[in-house]
Amino acid sequence: MINQIEAIVREADAMKRAYFFSSPGNASARRSYEKKHTHPLVSWTDNGHTYTAEFTVSCSCKNVYATGTYTKDGKKTTLTAIRNSLARMKEAATP
Repeated sequence: MINQIEAIVREADAMKRAYFFSSPGNASARRSYEKKHTHPLVSWTDNGHTYTAEFTVSCSCKNVYATGTYTKDGKKTTLTAIRNSLARMKEAATP
């Protein structure tokens, strides 16, 4: 679980300016790029709250679009809230 959340946070940081990235040259490479950088929905409970995080990458012929969807108790939240929850979970996991 922690690894999946870390991967989403890492990908979000790497793709901050994805709109300015050049898209791969052909359709097959674009679909492969999307599959490699997209992370499915992850749901977890921390501190009595339910969080979800998902990161989606799509490519047009010219640009790369990255979208992170983050919720806390069913309401939209920011990546900072996800990072804070991740930090609390890591702290609780370390002996």
